[in-house]
Amino acid sequence: MNDEACRIFLNLITLSVRMMPVFVCLEPKVKSRENIASISAYLWVIMTFLQFLFRIPDNVFVVFQGLFSFLYFLILLFFFQGSLLEKAFLYASAWLFAVLSTSLNEFIVWALLGRTGLTYSQICVIVSTLSALGFYLGVRLWMKPVVKRLFTELSVGASTLLLAYPMVSLLLLFVGTNTIFSSRSLSVGGFGVVAFFFILCNMIVGLYVLILNSIQELMERRKMTEELQVAKRLLYQQREHYHQILDYIEQVRIIRHDFRHHIHALLNMDRDVQARYLRDLQKELDNTAAQTFCQSQAVNGLLQEYAGRCRENQVELETHLDLPETIPIDDLTLCIVIGNLLENALDACRRFSGPRFVHIRCRWESNHLELLVENSFDGQVRKIGGELLSRKHEGGLGLLSIRRTLSCPGDNFEVFYSKAAFTAIATIAPRDLPASPA
Repeated sequence: MNDEACRIFLNLITLSVRMMPVFVCLEPKVKSRENIASISAYLWVIMTFLQFLFRIPDNVFVVFQGLFSFLYFLILLFFFQGSLLEKAFLYASAWLFAVLSTSLNEFIVWALLGRTGLTYSQICVIVSTLSALGFYLGVRLWMKPVVKRLFTELSVGASTLLLAYPMVSLLLLFVGTNTIFSSRSLSVGGFGVVAFFFILCNMIVGLYVLILNSIQELMERRKMTEELQVAKRLLYQQREHYHQILDYIEQVRIIRHDFRHHIHALLNMDRDVQARYLRDLQKELDNTAAQTFCQSQAVNGLLQEYAGRCRENQVELETHLDLPETIPIDDLTLCIVIGNLLENALDACRRFSGPRFVHIRCRWESNHLELLVENSFDGQVRKIGGELLSRKHEGGLGLLSIRRTLSCPGDNFEVFYSKAAFTAIATIAPRDLPASPA
């Protein structure tokens, strides 16, 4: 293989490295990765052909590479799914690793040159191929799940800060490789400068991995904190429900104790006074009766608490729950989803000056639970990049907690809103419940 053929292969390998993160981590809108790869390869071939045809110097050819990069990014925006920030991060990371791999490969080739019977270009092709294969494994096994989770759960501001690192690193490498770390400077400076540049490239890669892993660990800790807060809230609600039951039992015991006094009093009254006395007694019994919304004790206790909150805030609560006592969904999942939806609905009603209402409907189908919560609101929403955000000053975690909880296969969560009503629809698939102790 001559030097010109090796140069073409090196260009194709560089192209594959720049395409790899996007092709591996994102899904195409039209299920045809081959067509997208063909278009990208055609653009690269045209650019390389123009350089050979017109013998364009490398310093001028940088302009053509910039034009190709712009066209390629437009292809990514059009053909692949995902947010703009996610695509920009993957593309900037691809360029960063392409520049780093080129520099590291040159160092390895320089170390192997003269120790084999191969030419400089042939060694470059072999080393670059092995490097691209290792890069593919890293993207497939590590980068894909990390990036998917980060850009799913991070806010827009945090995602923008995450994009800053590969962009800044790429700019520093671009400036450095054309000034103090250029090929001429490295050849004049000797082994010391080359070794320093090699260490710098490895530090950039290590810091990139460290930043992503650290953010992932912080998100995991935040998730554990949120789950602990939800568990504390659930325990508080269960404790309140327990006290309500104790009060109800105490009231029933008092009524039973006083029942014989009511009988003696009724025996000595005329008909009109007896009727009025019985109506007052019936009203007292109705006030002491605990309201039952469904057969699930955990959900019933939760709804009893929110029913009291709705009465305090003059919010009409309408419930239609066809929920059996036992279903293949744990109480924690039910209370997280229903509790956060009711909490958000009640907060929206508090900000609304018109007629306030909260409607909740729930039923168990053959293999999943359908849940709908509809409430009145003022028609104002906050959205960034198509993502619905909380309007609370301290930032809300309700929708984030719901989406994290509904992450099993078969789960679904959607929201719809008009000028007067906000509707949340959740589909909860069965869970693998822990076995009961014998």
